[in-house]
This record gives sequence, C-alpha cells and structure tokens, in this order.
Amino acid sequence: MDSAEYLAETLDIGPGTEVFEVACGAGEFLVPLHDNGFIVGGLDADPALVARARTAMPAGHFTTSFLTELDPTQPWQVVVCRAFGSFPDVDYARGVLARMAAKATHAVAILAVPEARFDRRWLLHAFAEIGVSAVQMEHVAGDEARLNVFARL
Repeated sequence: MDSAEYLAETLDIGPGTEVFEVACGAGEFLVPLHDNGFIVGGLDADPALVARARTAMPAGHFTTSFLTELDPTQPWQVVVCRAFGSFPDVDYARGVLARMAAKATHAVAILAVPEARFDRRWLLHAFAEIGVSAVQMEHVAGDEARLNVFARL
C-alpha cells in the first residue's frame, strides 16, 4: 500500500475529499489521490517543482510560497506534510504545525517524522499547545526510526 492510500485509509477519507500538501514538491504524493477523485493542492517554495505539479494535475490548486506563509484562512479538509524532518528546528516545525492545524477542517498528517528529531513527547506537546488532543502515532512500516502522525480535528 502506498503512502497516499495509507493516508486515505487511516483517516477514512475518499474521493471528493480536499487534501493539501505542505512542501508538496512536484506533487508525486498527491497524484494517486488526484487520479482517484480527491481534490488536491499544495505549496512549495520551488517554482519549478510547483510548475511540474500543475502540469501533472491541472485541476489541482498549487502555490509557490514559503511554508511559513501557509495561509490558514483558506481551509482544506486534510493538510499533510512529508517534509517535517527537513525543518531547521523545533520552533520552525511548531509554527508550521500550528498553521497546518489552523488550515485543516478534518485532520492533519505528518508522515515519516524522524523520531530522533521530533520524539513522541515533543509531538504530543506541540499538538496540545495548538489545542489538538486526538493524535495517533505509529512507526512507518519497516522503519522504526520514523513516525506517521495523524491528528483529527
């Protein structure tokens, strides 16, 4: 099962659901969702990658922007990030997580989080600080050092 299918199954979402990816790159994670009737969008700081996402998914909603400029006033049902491990520090990560939770109306997912940088206690505390208490964490299949984290809002 690929990670997009896993996300849909874990959050019990289906076609028609809006899924927005923070740091979406060229949109490769979103393509299977798009192809199965999900409404997709994302943002990335690299205009060339965003252009590739737009080409692959013309109906998608993609923006070139820094993650710290994520606009929470434009809600999406699910907001996902697979780049959490590349964030420069915990304060940056906390800020992006808060914006993600403010943007999402159903759930937030952060995938493949390196537990050595962001352990379970830190993650639970960060979610609690933004008022989210329904948090599910599990190890990435085959990689005990990384976590998938799902928070229902």
